[in-house]
Amino acid sequence: MPNGVSYQVLARKYRPQSFADVAGQEAVVGTLVRALDAGRVAHAFLFTGSRGVGKTTLARILAKCLVCAQGVSSKPCGTCNLCTGVAQGSLTDVVEIDGASNNSVEQVRDLQEVARFQPQLARCKIFIIDEVHMLSSSAFNALLKILEEPPPHVKFVFATTEPHKIPVTILSRCQRYDFKRLPHRVIVARLKQVLALEQVAISDGGLDVIARAAEGGMRDALSLADQVLSFAGTSGASAEQVTDALGVIDRRSVVRALEAIIRGDAKDALAVVDAAWARGHDLRQLLAAVAEELRHLCVANATGTVRGLADLTDEELSRIDARARQLDGKDLTRLFGLALDGIDPTARAEDPRLSVELAFLRMCGRPPLGDALAISEAVLRLEALAKGKAVPPMSEVELARLAVQPRAGLAPTPAPESAPASAPTPAPRPDPAPPPRAEATPPLRPDPTTPPTLFDGEDPPVIAEVSAELPAAAPAAAPPVARADEEPEDDADGPDPAAGLPLEGVDARFLAFVDQVARTHRPMAMHLDHARLLRENDGAVEVFFPRELHARALAAAVDAPVIKDALDAAFGKGARLVIAPPPADPAQGQPSVADARERALAEAQRALEQHAKSHPVVEKAVALFGGEVRQVKRR
Repeated sequence: MPNGVSYQVLARKYRPQSFADVAGQEAVVGTLVRALDAGRVAHAFLFTGSRGVGKTTLARILAKCLVCAQGVSSKPCGTCNLCTGVAQGSLTDVVEIDGASNNSVEQVRDLQEVARFQPQLARCKIFIIDEVHMLSSSAFNALLKILEEPPPHVKFVFATTEPHKIPVTILSRCQRYDFKRLPHRVIVARLKQVLALEQVAISDGGLDVIARAAEGGMRDALSLADQVLSFAGTSGASAEQVTDALGVIDRRSVVRALEAIIRGDAKDALAVVDAAWARGHDLRQLLAAVAEELRHLCVANATGTVRGLADLTDEELSRIDARARQLDGKDLTRLFGLALDGIDPTARAEDPRLSVELAFLRMCGRPPLGDALAISEAVLRLEALAKGKAVPPMSEVELARLAVQPRAGLAPTPAPESAPASAPTPAPRPDPAPPPRAEATPPLRPDPTTPPTLFDGEDPPVIAEVSAELPAAAPAAAPPVARADEEPEDDADGPDPAAGLPLEGVDARFLAFVDQVARTHRPMAMHLDHARLLRENDGAVEVFFPRELHARALAAAVDAPVIKDALDAAFGKGARLVIAPPPADPAQGQPSVADARERALAEAQRALEQHAKSHPVVEKAVALFGGEVRQVKRR
């Protein structure tokens, strides 16, 4: 009966002992080999990369190369006392330090003391510091001096998963090597090699699951393989057994959930969530896996293939490419965004199941893509009309493109055949019957000359006129501009209520005076904007300023030619400007131009917001997307 206490896990048993055994890090290995062969070995190295990609393993191999009894070489013997001492961790001249538990400045000072002494057995002392980013700021500062001027017998090898946390003063003194995640095929090939040496087997489907769960780390892959062998035995675990052993989300469940979302089948999508929850899976992983699958479909739809842009098997690459050609790219992008929006709330939610179900329901219940395009088209055409631009009638191709699709996730329905040139344009109906709901609307209208409408029970006054009734040769009339003495019409599509800003309470002659000064000397007019007119008597235009700043600025300019010319034009020949001290009652005098303009703009903004929020297109968009109008801006 084997002794389970002395069992050595696969990740330790098959740890590479030379550069030739390292898989998937060709760039790093090649650089180190050439540096060793040329004798250009730096005094400090920084190995960065995700977990389990070989940072500490390569640090030990590098130490062997430097201390081997046969001399510095890229191919150490591996059998001498020094090489075996490095492999077993017993050589006193090669010191491995965990930066997470030895991160204080006192421990770094102890390292400095040890580094001063000559090595006992090897030709150099080597310090391997793992998770070096965990050192404190004081520890980094203490390490800086010995890194800058190290003794000739000292070498440093730092390993970290978070290089951005290391001070730049340390980074600038190290040779940095970035380790990449291992490709799927490299992990599978190494697993097959190790399992063959162990005389055990796991099915190809099971190896794919392990490689995907390892996320690019060879150590993780070997540890997971150990776990699978303990769960399913050595006779060849299937993909289902590997999934059960590792507790990961089954790939088939992800594809099933995504297909249900594309069809809008909320029942089937929620069944996948329920099954994953019952198995105890991390539901955030389920949503992240759906988002990743959508990412692959979006890339394949946009570029023609996801090959070369995703680490997948040939079978999965072919499946994704074929499926992406059947789907609409805009709908895939919309689903991708909805999935990403749900990942972070799921991670923070007290009940992740509810958060994932909400994300799936939003994706299944997304509005048809045709409605979203029609709303966008209507808003753009309305903006063009409001600016006085000519808006031609919508072509038959546009009408077909904006037609409501039976299911937004499917490929777009082809446009209908063109109507005969002699087909008359239908006259507007005074009281049309309400159209059926979107889910009951056929893919395309039987009469392509009839424009699609988004409104229930009435034709929209602006959009219907622009899209169907204006002749192609007649440009749209510019919207009228409201005058100061004219009230805007109550019609929802009348002139912009913010157009024309009468300044209430301001003398028209004084406003003309300020405007003429502004055309000649804008800085002076900016001060006059804050002047309040007290009275005008016998040619004396008496004003005061609530703030002394403006009064001092204009005190020496009351007789300036620009002031005199503007006064003569507004108040008559011989008018003069008199700056009076502020009266005791601040309510005396007319409001300043600046105050009146501010009030007028506020009133115009309120009217504009009311006008925009009550517009039929905006109301339809709010109802369609379940949102709200938060801000209205003048264009």
